[in-house]
Amino acid sequence: MRLVYRLKQMLNHPPVEAFVAEYNIAPGGKLSPAIIEKIKSCDLFILLWSDKAKNSEWVPQEIGIAVSESKIIMPVVLEKSLNLPGFIKDTKYLAAYQNPDSSLQWLQSNVFERAQKKQKRDGIVWFTLGAAFFWLFSQNDEEENE
Repeated sequence: MRLVYRLKQMLNHPPVEAFVAEYNIAPGGKLSPAIIEKIKSCDLFILLWSDKAKNSEWVPQEIGIAVSESKIIMPVVLEKSLNLPGFIKDTKYLAAYQNPDSSLQWLQSNVFERAQKKQKRDGIVWFTLGAAFFWLFSQNDEEENE
């Protein structure tokens, strides 16, 4: 099972809504406006950071939008010795390359804990993960796991 799909399945349960452009945007839909809107409205931006994400033309722009919108960014580093980019270089990250299964379990617990706290604080049911997993990354992830 692909990492992105697996993570989306783990996280996409009430009160959490996980957005993955590949799965949430219908064929023919415009990617950029939908991704920008989801980043702007999200509660938590999860960055799956890999060499492919680093070299993507989309991912740095998505990070820039999240930073400019003052979103909480949770980097999940998938490859050893891969530095985070500029504006989030000093952000503590989850080193998923060390133990992927344990990292996914921690991420799931952390996301649901945040959602519960928000629900108690605001009375709001949905905790949105906007543009959390990138279309380009998930395309590359699919190629690796076929």
